[in-house]
Amino acid sequence: MRIPWATFLTVAALIFGAVIGWRIYEGKVHQKKLAEAASLCRERAEQGDAKAQTKLASMYYYAKGLPQNYAAAVDWYRKAAEQGNADAQYGLSFMYREGKGVTPDPTEAVSWCHRAADQGNARAQYAMGNVYYDGWEVSQDYVAAGAWYRKSAEQGYAEAQYTLGYLYYEGKGVPQDNSEAVAWYRKAAEQRYARGQSALGYMYFQGKGVQRNYAEAAQWYRRAAKQGDEPARRAIAAMRIRFSAPTKITLSLVALGSIFFLSGFRGDFRDRQQRTLALAGLLGLSWVGLDMYGNFNFGTLLALSAVNAFYFGKSVLSGICCAMFLSIVWQQGFKIVLAIGALLFVGFNVYAMTHYDLRHFAGCPRAFYFVNGFLIGIAITSAFLLWAISKQDKRTQGSNGVVAL
Repeated sequence: MRIPWATFLTVAALIFGAVIGWRIYEGKVHQKKLAEAASLCRERAEQGDAKAQTKLASMYYYAKGLPQNYAAAVDWYRKAAEQGNADAQYGLSFMYREGKGVTPDPTEAVSWCHRAADQGNARAQYAMGNVYYDGWEVSQDYVAAGAWYRKSAEQGYAEAQYTLGYLYYEGKGVPQDNSEAVAWYRKAAEQRYARGQSALGYMYFQGKGVQRNYAEAAQWYRRAAKQGDEPARRAIAAMRIRFSAPTKITLSLVALGSIFFLSGFRGDFRDRQQRTLALAGLLGLSWVGLDMYGNFNFGTLLALSAVNAFYFGKSVLSGICCAMFLSIVWQQGFKIVLAIGALLFVGFNVYAMTHYDLRHFAGCPRAFYFVNGFLIGIAITSAFLLWAISKQDKRTQGSNGVVAL
């Protein structure tokens, strides 16, 4: 049965209208709740409750349940601030600094900010750090700035943690110490502060204060970039590995060799030599594709485990391709190749276990995965080809026996 277009469009319009109507209804309910909350907050504020006065000022500032009114926000911040509420003191300082609802007054801004900071308000302490760092209404003093940043950072304020890390990196007001910079950057980054994530990525990329690790760098850059951090986005683009001349030559030779093998295939899958040529060609092209993927996307891998898995998989494929090539040029050498591969595998891993401390060097983990993957690829392929040849020989002998009878 065909549904008329008019009926379909009518039903769609009703559904769409119902969704819009529900969203409007939800918005009105939300606004009503905010208005009720503002009314209750005003009652408490008018009774002299400093916390309610601060919250009411915030509602006026952000237009939550009340029309936006900076002047009213300043009035309520002032009432709470004069009672010693640190949040209100910082809020009033901010209004004086930005000139919202009041004439801009740097002196008043610093004065109220200092009062809030003295009471332990983390945002005010961070702001006081900025005051001394920039020399705003006071003499520039990196040592004082660092002291205020530290007070704020120790309370878990992410911006202060990042900035304190930057001071350690630059050696401003504190001794230059990349390890301390990394520690504070990490604290900020773990709170999802984009600049902290980007800075931590930079430290991993440069190997400053931490073991160089491109995968970790890419991970933190990626997290910062997702939050819109432009330097992190540029860093990810810069991390994409370019094709070097040796890489181009290697890829070209493997690609041409693979195409040559495929060109020798005549479509006869029953012939072992033909199957080997086709498989070797396909595996070679697969290796080229995987290597190109790694070159274009290495910088976006999100974890060290992903990088290790990539190199291990690529190395296994390299070993398989090498074994397939040997099967073409040296058909009787599988046993020798398998024996040599097994000995190298055991010897290499024994060496790796007895020199476990080498894992701290940047290139060693990658070498470990590459060598093991390559040897495993050769061993698996050689063993499989030996089994296939042995099975084929048995069938051939069986057929000859039947013919002889």
